Amino acid sequence: MSGDNNSFIASGSDLMRRAMQNRRLIPDVSHLKPIIDELPAGSVVCEVGCGAGGITLDIAQKYPHITVLGMDVDEESIKLAKEAKEKAETTNIRYVHGDACNLDKLIQVEGFEALDGGCDLVYSHASIMHTGDQPAAVAHMRKATKPNGTTSLKEGDMGLFFAYPENPGMKRWLETFPTLSLGKGADPYIGRKLVSLVLGAGFAHSQLKDVSMSGQMQWRPQVKPGMVMGFGQIVRQSELGEDDKKLIVEGLEEWSKYEDGVVCFPSVIVTAVKEA
Repeated sequence: MSGDNNSFIASGSDLMRRAMQNRRLIPDVSHLKPIIDELPAGSVVCEVGCGAGGITLDIAQKYPHITVLGMDVDEESIKLAKEAKEKAETTNIRYVHGDACNLDKLIQVEGFEALDGGCDLVYSHASIMHTGDQPAAVAHMRKATKPNGTTSLKEGDMGLFFAYPENPGMKRWLETFPTLSLGKGADPYIGRKLVSLVLGAGFAHSQLKDVSMSGQMQWRPQVKPGMVMGFGQIVRQSELGEDDKKLIVEGLEEWSKYEDGVVCFPSVIVTAVKEA
């Protein structure tokens, strides 16, 4: 994506980039597994907004008979993805820096010709909310999908986030996170709008194959410190007042020590098959 279309709230956080590199097909986008399982040799899968490449690399390693493409707005994330690919010596995956709102511009890039309506599966995970023009991004995803191919989106809805126990700092963070996202130009409530966006991109109701919700719970003690560090970095780099920053950071750290502490990030999933 170009800078004009970049509203990624964690663009200044290396900690969040590396945390996203830990994403995997299971459990992050498990709804895609049955689809990928059925793809024949030579198929092409593309993730729009692949970040540092955790999911794409996992797919490429699990399915060596298909080609995996990844693109993202954030050049630093693409750099990390390429480094991980080289380290893993995985050859059926390619990465490029590009704009989700202008995927057709990447057709000229070697190895990305399939974006010209030749992808068997085009998907996104928590990325379209960060684009400057969500309708254009979804329309380009549909355009990149071949006839009888699949387009799938999974996006969070910050209006549904919750945490327990909810100390004052954690409560303030849950109230503030959507505001910070809006300030960057992102849409923190895009989850509830996915059906509208997919229909607006040209899919018919009859082509919708999955409209569902997925709630990712974070509760493991080993995960909490990294999450708190990443969110804390975002808070410290924000334009919030110093009192708010202190309240939120201390609240996050306190929450991470709760034995019964949980936080949930609900997402909406919409999957559609493009008619021939």
